[in-house]
Amino acid sequence: MTPAARIGWGLAAALVLASCSAERSAGGSVETENLTALVVKIDSIAPVSMREGRLPVVATVRLDSHNFDFDRAGPAGEHLVVERLDGSPLPFAIRRWEAKEKWARVQIRIEGDLLRQGSYLRLRADALQASASDSTTVWAWIPSDLRTRWTSVLVDDFEHRDTCTLLPLRSAWYTKQVDSASISAPTLVPAAGGRAGTAMRFDYAAKPPLPGYVLLGATLASHPVNFASLDSIVFWAKGSGVLSVSLDHQLPSGSTTKAWMHDDLDSTWTRWRVRPQDFDPAAASGGVVGWASVHDSVTTLSIFASGSGTVMLDDIRFYGMQDDDFR
Repeated sequence: MTPAARIGWGLAAALVLASCSAERSAGGSVETENLTALVVKIDSIAPVSMREGRLPVVATVRLDSHNFDFDRAGPAGEHLVVERLDGSPLPFAIRRWEAKEKWARVQIRIEGDLLRQGSYLRLRADALQASASDSTTVWAWIPSDLRTRWTSVLVDDFEHRDTCTLLPLRSAWYTKQVDSASISAPTLVPAAGGRAGTAMRFDYAAKPPLPGYVLLGATLASHPVNFASLDSIVFWAKGSGVLSVSLDHQLPSGSTTKAWMHDDLDSTWTRWRVRPQDFDPAAASGGVVGWASVHDSVTTLSIFASGSGTVMLDDIRFYGMQDDDFR
């Protein structure tokens, strides 16, 4: 058994709502039982900063019980229609559809005259029409660097001069140790070992029979963040000991609940990919409640270490999330 196994530890405000009988104008009353269509101002989901020349833009629309009738669209969004206001279809892909929770994300390809300021598109539910969700068409000819930028959030690449994250809150990375464990202040150092640029490093001692652990953590936003759309947490790491990755919810009492996973560190740079299904199931102790119980209200990212030596981290990124999740 490995050491890791032993540890076991809006749409901005620019939306126009429409009923099934007539499209409503901004400022009109909203009857939630009739929200079968949603008219979206493209500037609100694809700001000018996303538009580079004449390249298509892939923007994400968020649906919930306040702006869309999930019952009419089907349990998997099989009757979702995305179109121009003249009724011509637009390429789209259902990124996530949670009919029971009435929450979804839809990626839409925007190009041509729709990139002009002041354009609109429409999403609606049509029980007589099958969904044309097609991820291949949506992302055709989109450069990989743009796809990464539009579908993920860079937590930190450590290429700046301070030890704050690159998230909107810009919170400082902090350390914590318990019982007899010790940890140094995190520092920015040359990544080396085959990687360019800088990385974050800390030295620690939390090796049995000494009790305790150390962690490096960051507050993600000024509010709990819904991570339901998370595809994976990806980063690079090297060092010695066991590394644990945790998404936490801090309670008013100061204690935390968490979902976490563990693996052994390698002495060379290794790419880590942590998916929701990789987190441990709920446990009877340690506040480990599992992914299902913490994913909709995450407050902090914690990286635990057990053993002793040095840990180095680089290029931490949340795939499936967006920058405004953290605003």
